[in-house]
Amino acid sequence: MQRNVIACFILLTTALFQQTALAQASAPATESNQAVSETSPTTQSPRSQAIRKLLAIKEALEDKRARVRDLVEQRSLADEIDKARINEQIAELRETIDALTRSFESIAVSGASLRDQADTADKKLDLRDELAQIARPILDSLKDATEKPRRLEELRRTIAMQEQQLEVIRAAMDSITDYRQYELPGTVEDGLAELFAGWRERGSDIERSLEITRHELRNLETEDFKVFETLSLIVQEFILGRGLTLLLALIVAIAVWFAMRLLRRLASTGRQPSQGTNQAARMRLLLYGYHLLTIILITLAVLSVFYVRGDLLLLSLTMIALVMLSLGVWRFLPGYIMEARLLLNAGAAREGERVIYNGLPFRIVSLNLNSYLRNPELKGIIRLPLVELAHLISRPANDDSWFPCSEGDYLLLPDGSFGQVLQQTIELVQVKVVGSIVEYRVADFLQLNVRNLSREGFGILVIFGIDYQHQEISLDRVPARFKEGLVKAFEQADYGKDLQNLQVSFNEASASSLDYLIYATMDGRSAESYFAIRRMIQQTCVDICNREGWVIPFAQLTVHQAETTPAEASALPQAT
Repeated sequence: MQRNVIACFILLTTALFQQTALAQASAPATESNQAVSETSPTTQSPRSQAIRKLLAIKEALEDKRARVRDLVEQRSLADEIDKARINEQIAELRETIDALTRSFESIAVSGASLRDQADTADKKLDLRDELAQIARPILDSLKDATEKPRRLEELRRTIAMQEQQLEVIRAAMDSITDYRQYELPGTVEDGLAELFAGWRERGSDIERSLEITRHELRNLETEDFKVFETLSLIVQEFILGRGLTLLLALIVAIAVWFAMRLLRRLASTGRQPSQGTNQAARMRLLLYGYHLLTIILITLAVLSVFYVRGDLLLLSLTMIALVMLSLGVWRFLPGYIMEARLLLNAGAAREGERVIYNGLPFRIVSLNLNSYLRNPELKGIIRLPLVELAHLISRPANDDSWFPCSEGDYLLLPDGSFGQVLQQTIELVQVKVVGSIVEYRVADFLQLNVRNLSREGFGILVIFGIDYQHQEISLDRVPARFKEGLVKAFEQADYGKDLQNLQVSFNEASASSLDYLIYATMDGRSAESYFAIRRMIQQTCVDICNREGWVIPFAQLTVHQAETTPAEASALPQAT
């Protein structure tokens, strides 16, 4: 069995050497064959090296065949026990002869074989094997990139193993030699002689294989001196091979893209702009379909270039990328269907409608891969991806308010402050309050619940009181005089056109005065004069009281002193 292993190893190393010798036609030789006259390693050609190997294999074949003939003769004279041993040896030698014969033929015909041309029509289609065939060019490229380092390491390990085997064989032969120095019976002497011959034959086979392996290792190591030449050859081969293929594929792809773009431009010439949301959605769908057709045509053109050029690696990589892309598209198909409905303006969010995003109302200005949202009252727009818009629900805008105020409006804040809106964006609102600018985040501003005085007007409420001595005229003359005087005051102050309603009525009889309720409803254009109008009402009422001689009471404080007894009075502290 050990001889069989050695013979197979000889076959493997011989075949590898033959492939290396043919592939590296410029590699120098380092040794000459024992049967050929010795020459310089740098003068031998690959053909002479192959001849030397053929001669070595032929000599080994003749030796093995002679050995088989001897064993056949011995078998005819041996007993049953020896016949079994001899038959085993003959079987091993025949396997070795077959292996050497195949190696001889492989070197002679430069590795040509008809086995790869066998008819495979009857083979069943196996998806796993087909995928392996597609991926094989990629794996072969990776294998070729690391071929030399792996081969060097393999040869070094083989040489180390063979040297160890030779040491074992030498030790075994030395041990047999020591036994043969003594006086031994004839049968023992014959057995030792036969055993010594077997070990010597094994050693010869291993030495022959070691020589071939060392020769191949020196050839591979010699290539290091031509690294720049090898790199230049690799670059030249890439430029004229795969690089040219990639360049042609790029040119074809650009040509198809320009042709499709020119066709689209010609088709759009003279076409009227789309009117209406539905027609715009149809045109948008047609445009995306055209883009998809362009991508398909470009892909087919690139694949055609790879196929015509016969570059299996690029063709395999492209096919794998397309398969992975198809699997990804299938996985996300429900999301794509939802986005397609949005592009057709048939989804939950539709163009021109009102949608709530981050707590603010927006109008969907346009639907596209990047949709645009705008609030008419706020500066700035939001560019929202279609996948985000798919989770929103819109509704018709109608006459809804988009924001509590507009730029330039006057506001009454919850703390009583009066301010004017200077600027408002989708992020911040700037309000001028008492000469200072205050900024609010939009979310915080909405929570203030401000009063907008400029939008749809405002009302001013004033309570004014007169003394009880005018009680007789308090229900008729006093309200009439107040209203008459206030109307004239509004007209003189240029607020008459903004005064929408004025109400003066008796409110209540308070502790120290007869109070009247004065309520003026103003148009929003006068919001800037909110406090001025309040002061004008007070001034007008005081002026009317002065002209009519009506007394304006002031708040009275009544002090009640309880009666005390003499004892309690004596207990009070005395003034000093």
